[in-house]
Amino acid sequence: MKRGRPKGYSPYIEIKYEDLADWVGRKTIVPVSKKWLQTLMGTDLDSSEDLELDKSLDQSHDESLESKIEYTLTHFNDE
Repeated sequence: MKRGRPKGYSPYIEIKYEDLADWVGRKTIVPVSKKWLQTLMGTDLDSSEDLELDKSLDQSHDESLESKIEYTLTHFNDE
């Protein structure tokens, strides 16, 4: 019995950016590999510093979540 992925299997597919933009829009956050992004941007792969892009996305994403989440605390008396 064979185990694992079949030969030639790849979870990736190539798509033109124009076609992708039709589906997700220009401002949609798309998860990508940090290594791929660093290679694309020409930054040093051995550097342990995070990309400025990562920091700005994390901060803007966190701020938008905080403003939308509503909650109510309920305190129960110990019986």
